[in-house]
Amino acid sequence: MSDGSKATGDDKLPEPDGAKLPLSPDEIERHKVMPGWEGHYTAPPADSTADPLYRPPLSPNPPGLLQPPGPSGGRSVDLNIAPGVLKKAAGQLDDIRDRFYKPAASLEEPATKAVGALEGLESARAIRLAHRQWERQAGTVTGWLAHISESLRSSDGTYTKADVAVGQTTGQVRLRSVLEDF
Repeated sequence: MSDGSKATGDDKLPEPDGAKLPLSPDEIERHKVMPGWEGHYTAPPADSTADPLYRPPLSPNPPGLLQPPGPSGGRSVDLNIAPGVLKKAAGQLDDIRDRFYKPAASLEEPATKAVGALEGLESARAIRLAHRQWERQAGTVTGWLAHISESLRSSDGTYTKADVAVGQTTGQVRLRSVLEDF
């Protein structure tokens, strides 16, 4: 139905256009993207930590600009992630995606029936357009859920690898005895 023709009843949502997802509305709002430019920005790959709208300042430390203190009043903050928390969250997102996908995709048959019953009326065209927009947006939502889930899994893997590397490095440290130099 997304091409305006009769539906096939396949119960599938369209994937977002291309391999890139559009920015989420909160990212567009946070960065004050001008209307009309939303489609020119896309989300970075799932394993990236880059902000898609980050623009480096022209001068890293302009004179007279005071840097704000960190979140704890200037002290550094340690971030501790318990093992498996990100992987568990990714699994929960997969569950949400699975529970959303089928009901979201199942609207094709009722929309087709409504369009058929109202054929020739302006309402049929409105239902067809509304359903097409619903499919696009629902496809984008499922794409974002998959993207976030993949990002969480990737982050969990990064933390795990870092923990293993730190453990191996500290395992190589040997305490010297004071008597070794005699």
